[in-house]
Amino acid sequence: MSFWDAYFRSLKPLEVEEPIDVWVHRPPAYVLARLLLPTPVSPNLVTIGSIVLGCAAGAAIFLGFPGHLPVAGLLIFSSAVLDCCDGQLARLRKSSSAFGRMLDGVADLVVSSVVVGGGAWLVLRKYHEPSWLFALAAVLTVTTIITGSFHTTMYDHFKNVFLRLTHPSYREGEDLEVAEQRFHAQRAQMSWGLKLAWGIYFFYMRSQSEYADKFDPNAKRLMLLASEFSARNAAIYRKHAGPAMRLWRNFFGFGSLVFGLAVSIGLDVTEYYLLFRLLLLNAVFYGYLRPAQRRASQRAVQELSTPA
Repeated sequence: MSFWDAYFRSLKPLEVEEPIDVWVHRPPAYVLARLLLPTPVSPNLVTIGSIVLGCAAGAAIFLGFPGHLPVAGLLIFSSAVLDCCDGQLARLRKSSSAFGRMLDGVADLVVSSVVVGGGAWLVLRKYHEPSWLFALAAVLTVTTIITGSFHTTMYDHFKNVFLRLTHPSYREGEDLEVAEQRFHAQRAQMSWGLKLAWGIYFFYMRSQSEYADKFDPNAKRLMLLASEFSARNAAIYRKHAGPAMRLWRNFFGFGSLVFGLAVSIGLDVTEYYLLFRLLLLNAVFYGYLRPAQRRASQRAVQELSTPA
């Protein structure tokens, strides 16, 4: 089997994979996963490494040593590579677990918070005078951060729905109730650090669920319909939601966000990247993608609910 054949077998279905991950982050991640395959290094340890590199990037941004921004950009990129590597290593070993997915979600939230916070600080430091310009920069930056979090959480939500409905072997994400049962069953044996990670995970899951209900009135019905796979349901949902998913994965995922931040922070042009997300991506997100996803979900629910 050639390198690329083996590489593509290590990915999730390309219908949901972000192109920036497929062609930029995941190839070096796959090489690293193959090197780690015969070692005792676990996917969870790789995930922790991703968190460490993300936090190191944040430290590089704030410390301000000579060349700190290119170093920060490289650390952000390296963190994204490890974030891809953990899942690829787990799939190569056929050792994916609910705990690993939880830890990966925590890593995404921690790294994005640190890196986005560092990017915001760079912008506000650059435009700190006069006071009206600082106030304007602060409002626009905070708005971009909030709406950007909606972009990535909704991509993650609809990616999970798409995988559950269209691919029998993929069960991305988990229901909040199931996660809570696992937490309470293991809570007595958990360290304080693990309890903190669970708290972050629950915050993300609840926030995602609440916003998904506002974003798409059929979100809960789709999750219920996705409880069991069938070829008929897969064909129906792919027909209606496929075009929206192509837009989701191209522009609104975590990989796209992190890559944009790595490049813009490394080149010290973070404000331009934030403006791109604020003006252009929000226009697409709210002006086209939300109504398109709602129509797709409504039509899919209607057809899925109709007996064959």
